[in-house]
Amino acid sequence: MDFEDSRKLLDSYGIPILGRVVDSLEGVLRTAQDIGYPVVMKAQSQNIVHKTDLGAVRLNLRDPEELAAAYEEMLSRLEQAGHAEVDEFLVQKMADPGYEMLIGAKQDQVFGSVTMVGHGGKYVELFKDVAPGIGLLARGNVRRMLGRTMAGRILNGYRGTYLDQEAVIDLTIKVSRLMVENPQIHEIDLNPVIVYEDGFAIVDARVIKGDASPHPVASGLSEEKIQSLRNLFGLKSVAIVGASRTGTMGGIILKNCSRIPKVFPINPKMESVQGYRCYPDFASLPETPDVAVFAVNPDATVAGFEDFCKMGGKGAIIFTDGFSEVGREDLENRLVALSKQYKVSYIGPNCMGVIDKHSGLNTMFIAEHRTDTPAEAGGVGIISQSGGVGLELLEMFKAGGLKIGKWVSCGNASSVGVPEILHNMGQDPNIKIIGIYLEGVSEGLKLMQIGQEVCKHKPVIVIKGGMSGGAEATLSHTASLAGSAEAFRACSRRAGFYLIEDLTEDPKVLVNVVSMLTTMPPAKGDRVGVVSVGGGAAILLADQVTENGMELACFDTRTKERLKELLKDNIRVPNEEERQVVLSGIGKNPLDLYGNCDDERLLAALRIVDQDPNTDIVLAAIYLQVPYLSEYINEKLVDLNRELTKPLVISPRGFSRYVARCREDLFSKGITTYTMPMMKPMQIALDIWGRYRKSFKE
Repeated sequence: MDFEDSRKLLDSYGIPILGRVVDSLEGVLRTAQDIGYPVVMKAQSQNIVHKTDLGAVRLNLRDPEELAAAYEEMLSRLEQAGHAEVDEFLVQKMADPGYEMLIGAKQDQVFGSVTMVGHGGKYVELFKDVAPGIGLLARGNVRRMLGRTMAGRILNGYRGTYLDQEAVIDLTIKVSRLMVENPQIHEIDLNPVIVYEDGFAIVDARVIKGDASPHPVASGLSEEKIQSLRNLFGLKSVAIVGASRTGTMGGIILKNCSRIPKVFPINPKMESVQGYRCYPDFASLPETPDVAVFAVNPDATVAGFEDFCKMGGKGAIIFTDGFSEVGREDLENRLVALSKQYKVSYIGPNCMGVIDKHSGLNTMFIAEHRTDTPAEAGGVGIISQSGGVGLELLEMFKAGGLKIGKWVSCGNASSVGVPEILHNMGQDPNIKIIGIYLEGVSEGLKLMQIGQEVCKHKPVIVIKGGMSGGAEATLSHTASLAGSAEAFRACSRRAGFYLIEDLTEDPKVLVNVVSMLTTMPPAKGDRVGVVSVGGGAAILLADQVTENGMELACFDTRTKERLKELLKDNIRVPNEEERQVVLSGIGKNPLDLYGNCDDERLLAALRIVDQDPNTDIVLAAIYLQVPYLSEYINEKLVDLNRELTKPLVISPRGFSRYVARCREDLFSKGITTYTMPMMKPMQIALDIWGRYRKSFKE
């Protein structure tokens, strides 16, 4: 939009911009005379984003001669740069120096309007010190956004100067309202907004207009879908369409569903299979099954799903692929239409199945000898948009000795998606922790609103793929910073999700978080005591503790005295003076027990640190290879762990076969050990313990 149209729009929302637009040197000189020197002159063009880089901005012009010379020089430079079409110039009173901020917004196709605030100026993309918010913002939203930026710290009196934070909050709210009420405005870029101790000056604005963007709305949860999912997970009978002999997909599903009270295989080519009577179709069944599982071709799936719906079925799981993911939208649209017509929801198509350890539902089609999945029911729910990542998580949970309650592979999710399944798990009293792997989000506002409700009572940990994709060429600073990844970060913060994005190449992050939460007593704070057999590992871990936002515990005086008493006889120095120097350093965190550490020294040190009143969690880096740690240290650590009152995170160092055997032995005795990733999971676990303390038993 041109300057005058932009000014009118922004003025209508109480957003003032400095300056006048003219189209000639005479107009530039006359305007400067009217508003008073010194002035700023800027070339106006829809095609120039970084004006400073092209010499399209001249500051602090103090008289007519200087202004005229700058005008001619600017025209010449822009023509050389290929911008000969510039014929308008913005003339502004030179603003007083202050702190430069960016306030911008864009329309996101998933989340609607996304407004951002943070550090501005010409280095805005370099620093990327901005925080986004979704929809119409309130004061608390903007205050929290600023709290996540260095810009917020500067406003709030960094180095003693307090700037007008309340005015910035007001302006940000106005921008968010403008975007919500004007879907035809695609982007707004106010940069810089120069902030003072009292007020601000907007010295540059870019508004991009186009066809009205359809604003996504948070469609409410369908009661029919909620009930259909309840019926699906609480089933008493199941029909398996495509059931067959072992070794086939239908045969594996049939075998895995054997715990369900009533199982009805459907296959017109067989009279019996795996000890069950086999039926040719739904019409021949002795009763209507609660749930139907489809493992046949897509055309047969659509026909069978219609028969199932007509006979009063309650929910379905559709493994079959060959729908919209390969361009057959017609078939998938037919499934959706049938689902709506008969109020029967389904999971899939093109999914890997559903597991509910509490009801016995298990429709995985991977043979048992090719995978390992947890056998016992637990309190963890897993939702995955990727069947492969979902399988990895199952196997990691099994390898970590962990239990799950529900596991859902969503597939195409054309009937029920992540929001509905999250709601179901949020309502399930058997599920205490929820983990989600996401690749794409189609109903972002619904996910955010359901997340807000679920996260009041249960932790939801999200791994999101596709967070680091490069931005396409954009027409504003805001567009290059406020991509879908930033919008999803804002969604996660508003919902209360624990978003894992810096280690998304390793789903073990999620598994390790759950392992710590379900195998250790809850920590009361984030003060970490580091104990090491070997000093190098202790220093590295101590660095990671603080880098991940936790605190190194400062041991109290009694703890230090006990540690000195424990270690004093192992100090080998030539004289008493050096001995006293070494003694004075004992009791600092991290604590090195030396390479000649034996079983009793290690166990005693862990007891002492566990009893320290200034320590909330004990992190033990142990070189199990050292000669004085015996072959029985594992049994002793197991016994010790029973008496400790605080979480003990054991990190064996090294990758020898001996260390691997020790880790396996500890695991077989009920103690999980951690290598990488470890520090990020520990930080998330500590935060969850603090936020959901009532959910975890002391």
